Amino acid sequence: MRIIQLNNYITLNGGSESVMSNLSELLTENGHVVTNIGYTSISESREMPNAFSLGREKYSLPTFFTENRTVDFLIRKINDNQTDLIICHNVYHKYPMADLLQAIKAKTQAKLILIFHDYKAVCPRCNLYNGKRICTDCTGGKFYQAARHRCRNNSFPESAVLAADSYYNNSYRHAYNYPDLFISPSHFMARQLNKMGFGREINVIHNPINLHLITRSKPSGPLQKTVLYAGRFSKDKGIELFLQAAAELPDTRFLIAGTGDLLREVEDADRRLDNLNYLGVLNREQLFDAFDRSDFLVLPSIWYENNPMIVIEAMTYGLPVIGSDLGGIPELLESGRGFLFNPAKPGALAEKIRSLESTGASGLAEVTGKAREFAQTLSSKQYYIELCRLLPELAN
Repeated sequence: MRIIQLNNYITLNGGSESVMSNLSELLTENGHVVTNIGYTSISESREMPNAFSLGREKYSLPTFFTENRTVDFLIRKINDNQTDLIICHNVYHKYPMADLLQAIKAKTQAKLILIFHDYKAVCPRCNLYNGKRICTDCTGGKFYQAARHRCRNNSFPESAVLAADSYYNNSYRHAYNYPDLFISPSHFMARQLNKMGFGREINVIHNPINLHLITRSKPSGPLQKTVLYAGRFSKDKGIELFLQAAAELPDTRFLIAGTGDLLREVEDADRRLDNLNYLGVLNREQLFDAFDRSDFLVLPSIWYENNPMIVIEAMTYGLPVIGSDLGGIPELLESGRGFLFNPAKPGALAEKIRSLESTGASGLAEVTGKAREFAQTLSSKQYYIELCRLLPELAN
């Protein structure tokens, strides 16, 4: 089949781009011709395979609602390519979402799939976090709540724009009526979307991981009293909890990798705390090096995470994971595959790290074994089997 994947970015900015890149390689390996289309980030240069850039990323308010030039270009490309399948990832804000999805259905013969990576279909802010707490006040299409809570940068104008965008795409243009199939990477997200008013059937397939990219595994040895955070620096990711735990456990080394809105806070903590090391942005081999230096990966999110790829990568590698008991994280770590803590309880993360350090390396072997076994079920091969079940034409 000829397949086009659409996303805001074709550079490897985060989780949705990693999933898209993995899926591109998987589909190519199975004989399909894949083109990945999106914008080039101003802050990230690494591109996924088979990438076609629409140019440097832009932030243009009118594009939230309409932009004929981009839509017309994409429709021509879809038809010229004789495309059989369109897989949409995040296609909002950088694209006029309703115009794009409607045009694909009306002007092409391609089947249309949308893969959820966040809660945009029910939450203008995308993450069910209003800047202060987990928030589901927009349930039932009450998107004005985003403006009321100033969910975007504590700004009423910015939040009102997001609310208007959701009203336009959801309530007025019914953008989510056009895809033929929806996929969620976690059961939690599928249930939450439906619970908040998304009325279409959602199929669940956990994010795939290309096992051949994990070329190493964590060496055995004694605990090093070192924990790692790797990902985006933002409030909803629980960065402040990680930095707080570092201050509470001066005898434990805290490694932190990535970048984001709270970079300055991380750099300040790096200067202030002798046991905290900021590693910068890491490539894959550097990330594996950080895994080797650590006893645990910590994901202290205070929002409803979906199906975080960093957790799946750590489980595959053999690095135990400590995660918040929120959203899709327990789905990955339950049944003895990892460790959970309550992010709302003061000091809970430091307490969990301290208690696990006392167990010793031998006490973690069963956990890492279960985690690796589970990670095998998330392989690209298994993902393709599940995808062919939903789209039998892929197997032909």
